[in-house]
Amino acid sequence: MSASDRVWPVVATAGGGFVAGYSIRESLGQDVFHIESTDKWYAAFVTAQWAGSLAVLAAVLVLAVVHRRRPRMSAAVAAVLGSLLVALPSFAPIAANQAVTTNALGAGALVGVCGFIAGGRRLPAAGIAVGLLGSMMFYGAISALRGPREGRWMDTLGPEYVASTVPVVVLLVLTALLVVAVRRAPAGRFESSDAAAALVLGFVCLIVYTYLGNTTSTAAAWTSAVAIVAFLTYGVALDLGGRDGRYVMSGLAIAASGVNTLGWSDASWWVSAVAAVLFVGAVGVGLRRDLTTVGCALLAVATATGLLPIGDGSVNVVGTVAYCTLYPVAIGFIVGSVQSTRTVASTIAPLVPFALTLFWVSAPVPPREFGWTDGTPDDYVRPIVALYSPLPVGVVVAVIVIVACIFATRSDTRVHHDRVSDWSGP
Repeated sequence: MSASDRVWPVVATAGGGFVAGYSIRESLGQDVFHIESTDKWYAAFVTAQWAGSLAVLAAVLVLAVVHRRRPRMSAAVAAVLGSLLVALPSFAPIAANQAVTTNALGAGALVGVCGFIAGGRRLPAAGIAVGLLGSMMFYGAISALRGPREGRWMDTLGPEYVASTVPVVVLLVLTALLVVAVRRAPAGRFESSDAAAALVLGFVCLIVYTYLGNTTSTAAAWTSAVAIVAFLTYGVALDLGGRDGRYVMSGLAIAASGVNTLGWSDASWWVSAVAAVLFVGAVGVGLRRDLTTVGCALLAVATATGLLPIGDGSVNVVGTVAYCTLYPVAIGFIVGSVQSTRTVASTIAPLVPFALTLFWVSAPVPPREFGWTDGTPDDYVRPIVALYSPLPVGVVVAVIVIVACIFATRSDTRVHHDRVSDWSGP
């Protein structure tokens, strides 16, 4: 196998994962919290949970269709279709509240194509995770450089048209990358039982969010929702078994750690650059040594810093530093160490943080006040990077989930050899 045959699939899957993940986040409107507090019929279809769950379902369905007949040709068509769906608002009158759905379908299709390219192989599968999770970590930093997103207001069905979440030229380059990688990709196996488990996970998480764990829920209801999805994810992990089950549980731990989020400014590019280097370097270390437990332990430590009191500067300095340094290292260790051996699991596990948005979207926070201003003076200078945390109960629940994931990934080390992909090499 030539060097290009090894590098090209990794570049394609990492690029596809990053564009898909960033596009999912970028499609969300600025007034989603307000919409969820109303009784509008479309309130459930503009949320981060809807976008993440729909992306999971779309990725699974694309994988199923692609493997039925003429896989490479079908995968190439799916790559083009996914990019077209993401680019659709640039060419058609799509309102912001409608673009969340079309964009999630397109992003899910791109992830499904990346899963076909990876086929359970370790390095391309790691590329999917690097792209998706990298977009999750650095979305705020990139958005700060792009400036305000005009037109992302969704509390109307009128002609509030929006542009594509990703520049069209980027989508064109990505499509070419994916199509070339598809032509060189081995046709791996499609595991129907894994697909069924992933579909159930995505659908149930959406239902639980809608009725229990959304932004209008009480702390008790939200905690119940977290318990349900955690037990469901553990059940799916037990069904998958071995590395695949550990990968899904690690995805749950990463989702829980997102209960604290970083706020970036337009001057924080150098911080994100350092964090990105730490992330990629940790992935490389994880590919050589199994550091899953270490990574999850670092996630727990970083998440727990959200409980520290804020100093006089109104910034949690310790927590901010932890999420800029420990956090990318922890996720990098997990991505490198816990790689799946089967097609569906290697595709869906990195999408789990996007589907389980109970943590970073709806964890209990003080009552929100809607208005044109939050009272911040015009001359206020925002910190370069700052950590935002929910109420302490949200952080405590998230840490408990991560610790439970550590025990789950350590106890279930069995590998189902009869279900390992033939293409599980590098």
